[in-house]
Amino acid sequence: MGTALHAFLEHADFAALAAVREQGDEAVLGAVRVERERQVSAQLTAPAIAEKLDVYKMLRFVRSEAFGRICAADEVLRELAFITSLPASEVMAAQGRPAPEGDAAGAGVLVQGIADVVLVYPDHLELLDYKTDRRKAPADFVRAYRPQLELYARAIDQRFAPRRVTYKGIYSLELGELIKV
Repeated sequence: MGTALHAFLEHADFAALAAVREQGDEAVLGAVRVERERQVSAQLTAPAIAEKLDVYKMLRFVRSEAFGRICAADEVLRELAFITSLPASEVMAAQGRPAPEGDAAGAGVLVQGIADVVLVYPDHLELLDYKTDRRKAPADFVRAYRPQLELYARAIDQRFAPRRVTYKGIYSLELGELIKV
């Protein structure tokens, strides 16, 4: 299920979904189904994975604050791969751990990842991460994923300077909720 949701969102035609966002649920569900079939036809998603897509979770996503942010962005970068070196002190701080002392604090640590979505605005960036796990409360997501998003934001800041990440959020596909980190 998680693979199907991520695959769909990676390739989804957000403009087509945005066009029906304000219409009734049946229109949105229809657009999600059409998009799922487009992805299969274009061989972007395997049929076996596409069959597992929960269209009702996608309906909630299209109606969500997260999708609203996507629609408002000047540019939407999906599956943005990055690799960068950050000082050990920054890496430790992002993980909520004490900074190393002496020369080790400035030592470079290689940070590599793939950001689900980076939203580009004229003066700032926003980082969104999709999660499919079944945690019970928003605080569980923040506790589990804050270090990851903090490191991603620092790496993305370096790449897009002087623009900076001013918002980090997790969209829980299970809860149907955008959680600020």
